[in-house]
Parts: sequence; structure tokens; C-alpha cells
Amino acid sequence: MNVIERYNIEYTLNTFKLYPNKPSLQLSWWFLAGIIAGLFALLFLQNYLDEVLRWAICILLIYFVLHSLYDIKIGSKIHYIFDVSTNSIYKKNPLFSKKKIMQLNEAVVFTQSEMGSWYYALGANKSQFITNYRISETFSSGRKSSERQESYENFVLHKIDTLIEKIHLELKN
Repeated sequence: MNVIERYNIEYTLNTFKLYPNKPSLQLSWWFLAGIIAGLFALLFLQNYLDEVLRWAICILLIYFVLHSLYDIKIGSKIHYIFDVSTNSIYKKNPLFSKKKIMQLNEAVVFTQSEMGSWYYALGANKSQFITNYRISETFSSGRKSSERQESYENFVLHKIDTLIEKIHLELKN
């Protein structure tokens, strides 16, 4: 799967739309299937488990079902719109309307790491470590991850850098 399909990218000369959570959608579906299988296993093993343990496991499984459904129905549809004509970056969420998160000429893309993996994040120039937004999937040290990272850098980061340079040139003129 190429990077355009992987992140459901749409772009024109002055806009760029990116769905950073879309690559984890298939994993969320598998996780949900595993949770449902766990619920069925809990039903078959209910005679062997203590009632308190059974309720604790059931509550955790229900929480994980809700979290997976959130990732599938809402999280995967969150996207960012980079717009040169308004010098803005918008975040669009299915629950809320389009929200301007920063100006395009203030945008900084940097790497953020957590627990052995890392991802690209987007933040405003002076406050990128206070408020930032994840704009890529997580990458690790494997060969496939390196290939995905390289294609992400060559296409997505290149397009974002081009738009930022374009807005800087327009502001200078």
C-alpha cells in the first residue's frame, strides 16, 4: 500500500489533507475481534472463575471494546488540513467542526518518542513541546518500519515542507 492510500491523502496546489490515524485502523479491528473472542471465552469459563474476577474482567473488556470503537469510528477519521490560502492548519474531528490549530508559517514538524517507538508531531514554533499533534503512525527499528518511514518522509513531509516554504515566500512578498 502506498503512502497516499495509507494516510488517505488528498492534496492540491494550496491544500494538503492527512489522516494520521488511518494506518492503525486495521489493528483496531483485530483488537476488537480479540476482545469479542475474550468475551465469549469469559462466558464459557464463567463456572471456573470467581464472581469478582469475572466482573473485573468483564468491565475491562467492555472498556477495551469502547476504546476500540472510538479508534475505529472517530480516531481514524481525525484529519489535518494544511491550507496555504488562509495560512492555517485545521484539525477536523467527526464530533466537532473544523478547528484552526495554528498558522501554517508557525508550524514545526519534529519527532516525538515514547517507549521505544517514535512518530512525527506538529507544533507551533515556540510551543511545540507544550501542545503538539501526532501526524504519523509510530515507527520502530524494523525493516518494514524503516521503509514506511522513508516513504512518509519522501512524500508527506516533503509536501508539508513545500507548503510551509510557499507560505513563507508569500509572506515575504
